[in-house]
Parts: sequence; structure tokens; C-alpha cells
Amino acid sequence: MDIKAPTLPFPPASLFLVGIGGIGMSALAQLLAWQGYRVAGSDRGADEPGKAELYHALEQQGVTLYPQDGSGVKTEKPDAIIISSAVEDGNADLLAMPARPVIHRASALAQALQRVPAPLIAVAGSCGKTTVTAWLASTLKALGENIMMVNGGYALNFETDTAPGNFYSDFDPHWLVIEVDESDRSLTTFRPDVGLLLNVGNDHYSQDELRKVFGEFLQNCQQGIACLQELAPLAAGSRAAVTCFAPKPNPTTPSVIAPGDYQARPDGIHFTAAGFGAVHSGQSGHHSAVNACAVISALKLLPLNASNDDIVRAIAAFRGVRQRFEVMGRLPSGTPVVNDYAHNPEKIAAAIATAHERFGSPLLLFFQPHGFKPLEFMRAALKDALKASLQAGDRLLLLPVFYAGGSASFRPSAAEVADELVAAGLPVAAVADRQAAEAAVRNSGSRAKAVVVMGARDSSLRPWCQALCHE
Repeated sequence: MDIKAPTLPFPPASLFLVGIGGIGMSALAQLLAWQGYRVAGSDRGADEPGKAELYHALEQQGVTLYPQDGSGVKTEKPDAIIISSAVEDGNADLLAMPARPVIHRASALAQALQRVPAPLIAVAGSCGKTTVTAWLASTLKALGENIMMVNGGYALNFETDTAPGNFYSDFDPHWLVIEVDESDRSLTTFRPDVGLLLNVGNDHYSQDELRKVFGEFLQNCQQGIACLQELAPLAAGSRAAVTCFAPKPNPTTPSVIAPGDYQARPDGIHFTAAGFGAVHSGQSGHHSAVNACAVISALKLLPLNASNDDIVRAIAAFRGVRQRFEVMGRLPSGTPVVNDYAHNPEKIAAAIATAHERFGSPLLLFFQPHGFKPLEFMRAALKDALKASLQAGDRLLLLPVFYAGGSASFRPSAAEVADELVAAGLPVAAVADRQAAEAAVRNSGSRAKAVVVMGARDSSLRPWCQALCHE
């Protein structure tokens, strides 16, 4: 925790979360409500069709919701205001009561977790951290452990009528499992007992900067580190024990957990792991096998009363995460429609590879970039990823960049990047809006083996995919 950050008051203090509808902020809101705080918040996406379910669940947990116009802060008169990096200085809620302490989400989360007497496991990486956080939490739960999970996605194992699935806690958690974010460098706020580093991709800022931030995260780990084998040098000098995983087995490093004899079957994936034998999961794609190995690698660091066979059975109990290669239904023609949270080149390549593996080709693909700055950072790497991933007959359509508000350059546009990709010989085009995208589905969706919609942050993408199935 940054010692310069304002101190989070103790419960039953009143806290107000600006942007409470965000996936990370809503998880924090549930944690704070669980701890006994009086929690309220606002969101500028209050009318988004994909958030009604989330808002209902928050209200069921005692959270009060307001429009983001300052009225909530004036009504609640909170002891502190919590914001994310997306909230700007001129926000109406901040102006409504400027004398109140303002705490960044990561600092508030770190301070709240310090008040729970259990070891902290933090999951980091450019790709897969939400899935691995959920998978690790569900595996520990299946092993009979009491857990708390704070996550950046909705884990199906923890969804209920009153809980969306991005937060879960037993009454007396023995392990705290959280996802930490590199986009605003806030992962360095935490001092986890055990840290996982899955990969370092091309998103948010340069590779050199990312490796520096992830390296600082590993150095903050107190007792154990589980990381991709090629990233182990980032842990050099740490006093923590290190375990590694890899995409493929290597006879020269038998202690590294890696998926061997990989098979994709109609019921999911099958592979072997050294010391654990045959492993099965209902998840899809080779990257899911690597994620499972990351979970196993982390579990090896924990003092659990569980056999390797127990762990394999617990791994298989994981049901997945919303919008992580989630099959939403089928077009009237029978073509499956998949929604995936892929939003950087590595995740997009993994989603395409998984779709090819499960459905074949050709594919009709849509990608909605999740911001202008991320699109600028990834534009060169995206071209390389698509060259390596697209097969004959595949077609990728770029939707307009998702704009969530605030300051932005509004460049590059999706059309500009599409032109670059076309110039590179790739089967890519930009569509002006979702109506044009729906026309493309009607015209060519039935000829595709699957329609795959990719993108992050925009809560309306999942309902849109559901609507496509009823076109």
C-alpha cells in the first residue's frame, strides 16, 4: 500500500464509489459491504442494457445507487470517496464535496484486504488473469478451503441471484485470491504473499515499461511466485520461492508444469501434467490448458492438505467466466455465436485459435477496440497476430472504438487501423455501426462456422450477442 494514500476509514463508515458499475469497482463495493461499510455509488453508464443485472445484485447487497451528477455524494455525505483511474478531476461527484478524502480503488482494496487475516494471492498478467483468478478460487473452494475472491470478471462458479460472480467470500476466508491490474500500474500497490504472473503482452504501454511494472510486482511478493518460465528472470533477487509453468513440456526442465499430450474434445480439453497425470477441463483452447498449469503451479506453493488427484478433480470443477469464449446461442441458420473479452493481440489470437479448434473455418469475427489509446499501442502487434491467426475464408470486421467518456484523442479510428490491415493483405474491414455489423451477419453469418464477437469494457456487447441469436 502507498503510505501516502489517504487512510480507508473503518466500518461502519460511509463510502461512495464513483463509477461503481465498473467490473473492478463493483467487486470492491461488494467486499466493502461484506465488511460492514455503508456503501453507495454512482455510474455514468446507468442506462446501459448490460448492467441492469449487476445493479440489481448490488442493491440486493445493500448498496445504494445514484446517477453520476453529484446528488449521491450530497445525499450520503460519505466519510470517503473511492475512484478508479477512469475518473477525472472535473467529475461532478468529486466537485460535490471536495473536502472528503479521495482514495484510489487499488489503495482502498489493498487496505480493505489487509484487514482480513488471511494470506493474499494476487494474479497478474496481460492475458488470462481474470480466468486464472476465478479458476484458482474455484479450485481452492473445491478442495474444501474457505476463500475470498475479488475479480475482474463474473465467475460462473460464484454466480447467484444476489451475487454477479466477481466477488465471493466465505464467512472466515483462509485465502484471499484477487486479480491485479497493470493498465494503471496499480498492481504495484499490493504486497501479496503469493503472486502469479501469466505473461507480458502488448497492451496499455510498451513492453519495456510493462516488464518493469510486472518485475516490481514480483519483487513485492513475500513468500511465493508462480510465473511463466520465460519470465522467471523478472523474479531474480526475490527471496520468494519460485515455481514455473510453460506452454509446452521440456525434458530438460521436468519441474516446470506444462500441458503435454494436449487434446481438444467435444467435452473440453485433456492434457497431462508432470506429477499430476491426466487433467480434464470443460474449458476450450490450448491457452486454457496453460492457464490450468498456472493454477497448478500456484497451488504447489501453498500448504494444502490435498493430493495431486484431489487437485486434478478440483481443476475439473471450474465452470468458466462470462464472456471468456462464452457460446451465447446460435443464429437461425444454426451458426454458433461466441462472445469473448479478447481485447489485445494475444487474447484475440487465442480466441481465434480456440474458435478454429472448436468450430473450424471460415469464421466471421468482430472486434470492438476498448479505447483509442490501447488501439494505438496494439496496432502493429495486432497486424502480426492476425497474420498468424486468420485462415482462408476468415473475415474480421472492426467495430467503432468504444468510448466510455472522459478525455480522448479519438485517434486512431477503427477505420484507420482497418485500412492499415487491408494494406497488409489481411481480410479486414471496418463497419460504421452495429446496424452494419448485423447486416454483415445476415449476409454472411450462415456461411461461417461461427460468429465471434470480441471486445472489453462495453457491457452492451454480451446482450448484443444474445440479440444476434434471435435475429
